[in-house]
Amino acid sequence: MQNEIITVARGWIGTRFHHQGRLKKSGTHKGGVDCLGLLIGVAQELNLPFVDYDETNYSHYPDTQKLKHKLAHAMLEIPKDNMLAGDILLLEIDGNPQHLAIVSEIASELAIIHAYAPAHAVVEHNLDDWWKKRVTSVFRI
Repeated sequence: MQNEIITVARGWIGTRFHHQGRLKKSGTHKGGVDCLGLLIGVAQELNLPFVDYDETNYSHYPDTQKLKHKLAHAMLEIPKDNMLAGDILLLEIDGNPQHLAIVSEIASELAIIHAYAPAHAVVEHNLDDWWKKRVTSVFRI
């Protein structure tokens, strides 16, 4: 399952960032998705049950406790040291755990795939020290 998650998530790379978006890019449309939308879109493509936890009535600064609670309800929280490709990260941005990413690998190094507003798109890059410091929770499907 972990490899399938990464493969499907990579299919979203290049989809433009759009708050509360749920639309994957296509040959004729740039799509639009945010970090939760990416996770939900991957789950839909893989028929994973946590798509039922989706909602689109959140602000740019979501209820971080509610987000973590929903993630913990839908997946298994694991220790950060056990992180593997295919896991889901809850990351701290602006002092709050409010951003989601999917762990991947690039050249045998951990990386992340996420809808990142400053990049204006879904991107994949190394999980460097800057990002590692922001990991607050790790979840496994």
